[in-house]
Amino acid sequence: MDINDDALRALWQRQQPPPGLAATMARKVQRHRRLAAVRVTVEIAVTVAGIALLTWPAADGHLSAGQWLLIPFFSVFLVAGWAVLLRQRADQRVAAHAPVAVYASVRKRQLRTRLRHLKLAQVSALALCGYALASVVACHLVGTVEWKQAALRLAVWALAWMAGTGWLVRRQRTAIRQEYRRIARLGVGD
Repeated sequence: MDINDDALRALWQRQQPPPGLAATMARKVQRHRRLAAVRVTVEIAVTVAGIALLTWPAADGHLSAGQWLLIPFFSVFLVAGWAVLLRQRADQRVAAHAPVAVYASVRKRQLRTRLRHLKLAQVSALALCGYALASVVACHLVGTVEWKQAALRLAVWALAWMAGTGWLVRRQRTAIRQEYRRIARLGVGD
């Protein structure tokens, strides 16, 4: 079969975009912005709920053993989580008219950052499990029954969190690496 590149190019350039393309793209952009707003709202709600759950009993001085065990975790987790989220908010968009090399370089940087964040999520889940294990050991050595039960609950939730994080990281890492390989095949350097 003889394929004439010039004829194909001319045919492609003559082709009109589908009707309603601008409206479809505008809907997709609006949907993306709504989802981003919902995500930020959920992040803020979870943060406020975590702070409220930890400070409410502290107001009258009656913290339970479970809350005492969660204070060190939340004091680190909330600060680290928000630091990552705020760092992600940096605008790294590239104009559509930018050269392919610029687009590829910025996109590869974004993908590497996402991979680092996934690694941070794995490490933080592992750190939570380590903290839970240390809590279980310490509470079983010197704690009361209430403290032992609270430490065991924390360990169970830490393991569930680590399993969920592992699943999410594996799922997202595969997609990110595939996109990174596609971008790297463009043959442009960083």
